[in-house]
Amino acid sequence: MGSVIGLIRVMPGEIISDEKLQKMIDDIKTVVKPPAKIGRIDIKDIAFGLRGLDVTVEVPDDAGGLDPVVEEILKVENVDSAEVTDVGRV
Repeated sequence: MGSVIGLIRVMPGEIISDEKLQKMIDDIKTVVKPPAKIGRIDIKDIAFGLRGLDVTVEVPDDAGGLDPVVEEILKVENVDSAEVTDVGRV
């Protein structure tokens, strides 16, 4: 049985401070629960001070895909949107 690796772009609704961005990262690490595993979280400059997060997540094939992970990330404070931008198999 294989795994699916997905890249999820997470965006705040506005320009936020470094502290709030770090809290978002910490909260995302908390809400992504096994069997899903976070590979890495990268901060990406989008435009004019707006920064988003690229979250790499690995999920087993039989875990229901990336949608449950996206739904949990959307519950995090300051998260306005989260969408899967890339998917691959391992």
